[in-house]
Amino acid sequence: MGYKHTDFKYIDSHVHIFPTDIFKAIWKFFERRDENNKVQGWPIKYKLSIDEMISILKDQNVTHFTTYNYAHKAGIAEKLNEWIYEFSTSYKNAISFGCIWPGDKNRVEYIKKIFNSYQFYGIKIQPLVQNFYPFDDRMNDIYKIIVDQGKWVSIHAGTAPYKNKYVGYDNFLKFIKKYPNIHVIVAHMGAFEYQKFLNLLDNYDNLYLDTTMVFIPNNIFPERKVKQPNKDELISFQNRILFGSDFPNIPYDYKKSTEGLLEFDFDKDFYKKIFYENAKKIFKIT
Repeated sequence: MGYKHTDFKYIDSHVHIFPTDIFKAIWKFFERRDENNKVQGWPIKYKLSIDEMISILKDQNVTHFTTYNYAHKAGIAEKLNEWIYEFSTSYKNAISFGCIWPGDKNRVEYIKKIFNSYQFYGIKIQPLVQNFYPFDDRMNDIYKIIVDQGKWVSIHAGTAPYKNKYVGYDNFLKFIKKYPNIHVIVAHMGAFEYQKFLNLLDNYDNLYLDTTMVFIPNNIFPERKVKQPNKDELISFQNRILFGSDFPNIPYDYKKSTEGLLEFDFDKDFYKKIFYENAKKIFKIT
């Protein structure tokens, strides 16, 4: 069949949106160098203004996109959420996600505000950066609100591209057993523990995985002995997988985010589900 990136429209379920000053700090971190002047992360291709980023997404047939961000310290989550709200009033095709810092005393208040007043879709948590376990008791009230309102949690739960004690399948399993009815999206399909996360899909109806950085040429998540999801597994779980790119924090052309998947040469209905229809359904996009 030989489909191309341009043959489809997309809902990108893994786009990061930050204020410019925070973006610059993140890019500096990704491009940091060691004593031998070697880049420790990867070079960022799309170091652009917010307007330019949104224009790029539009040019790539992206109709809607998430606003994933996260608070890296206490006291800034509420301000980030307010910034995302203002952003979303200008960009109506944004799928608004907020953030949280578990130690903020007013966390319940600002989470209620983004859901009840601003109609955000969910929150993004990033244990790899935020340094807390997903099952942290400080999040109990937050998760209860999310479950009660049918909102979403997006989580970087896997061990790629590197790990700390807060990520990994075992920690995620404790979390989802504690909140079995929560709507949750696992970034990067749980890389590097793909198989374990895929196996959970049969047990948890509200669990989804996104494809971010998994099926790209010359994968920057070095696979080594790690087994990627295979063709049969992708077909089996095609209703539970969402397309994601990690834009703009990527070191390659945006279209490469779909290249590896397209090489499988599935039928068109498969790609329409992954690239667009699954996200349209769960985010109730009209």
